[in-house]
Amino acid sequence: MDQVLLVEGDDDFHVLAALCRHQGIPESFEIIKKGGYEALRDGLSNEIKSPGRRTLGIVIDADQDIAARWQSLAGASAKAGVTLPATPDPAGTIVETPGSPRVGVWLMPDNRTTGMLEDFVAFLVPEGDALFSRATDTITAIPADLRRFSEIHATKATIHTWLAWQDEPGRPMGQAVTKRILDPDCSQAAAFALWLRRLFG
Repeated sequence: MDQVLLVEGDDDFHVLAALCRHQGIPESFEIIKKGGYEALRDGLSNEIKSPGRRTLGIVIDADQDIAARWQSLAGASAKAGVTLPATPDPAGTIVETPGSPRVGVWLMPDNRTTGMLEDFVAFLVPEGDALFSRATDTITAIPADLRRFSEIHATKATIHTWLAWQDEPGRPMGQAVTKRILDPDCSQAAAFALWLRRLFG
């Protein structure tokens, strides 16, 4: 397809697909799961150089070091002749390069801070949700010697705990967007949708 959006995995795919449907974003591009950041990075040059490719969107986790992740992606794109700016655009990066497809990058959660998809999803939790506050307190209260997840995954643990406490426990995040358990109209979701429209419009 001439316009594609690359994502890391299944959760990214389903959350973003649900968000696009709700926001009424035209189905002018295909969302492709790459099986993790490393696979996405290693195949980026081929994706950029794909015959007939007009637009390439990339959604990846910032993880623990946003600068290092950005430099890693910039190095991979440079091999295909696309130079990313020194730092990500807070509104979502879009780069025009003569002879190459338009390339857009969104670093989860918000192009500014460390984190991942679940940190973005946390923005979609309805403001003032008392159950989410309790889930946060529950995760925070786990003693260090009993924690089996790293600090970077604390929000991920909180989100999935909160979802386990809904009327249908354990509903996947994408379905939670569709069912409006998560708020797909919040400002952060709107900012992401605006980036998609600018990129693929």
